[in-house]
Amino acid sequence: MTATVLQVLDHKGHHVFTVREDMPVGQIADAMVRHRIGAVPVMDMAGRLAGLVSERTLVTALSTHGAHFGRLAARDIMMRDVPTATLDESIMEIGRRMTERRTRHLPVLDDGAVIGLVSIGDIVKARLEEAEHVTHELSAYIRDSNHTTADPRTNHRDADAHRARPARTPGYAR
Repeated sequence: MTATVLQVLDHKGHHVFTVREDMPVGQIADAMVRHRIGAVPVMDMAGRLAGLVSERTLVTALSTHGAHFGRLAARDIMMRDVPTATLDESIMEIGRRMTERRTRHLPVLDDGAVIGLVSIGDIVKARLEEAEHVTHELSAYIRDSNHTTADPRTNHRDADAHRARPARTPGYAR
């Protein structure tokens, strides 16, 4: 079973650091470094999601605006029309969305409110945990089962030679 966004947030925490549209990009960069995060949702004056500032948008703004970078605010550089996730979506669904939209972070919305942020790293971690769980379960099944297994020392060519061959139809040449 694939994990949901809710399970990922329950594991990592629901706290999300947000910024306002008028916050200077220098302060945003400082906050991202201080909080060790790769992106921040940008909220409008009414408290709704307006965009997303990521490490990528900061670097692009610095490259594009150069010396004027310090004069910019979140609204000037943020990604708009941000793809989002909901609590009941599977991590496979949002992983596909991230790939299609070429983004590494998705704000999680519940009734229009930002309640979390999921990163591609969170998805990779959850998928690894799922794979480890399946591996453990399969190993336990194999170890604890009373079923016949193939002998790894068997020469498979010899085994193939002893298998019954299909009967040939008289008068039919291959």
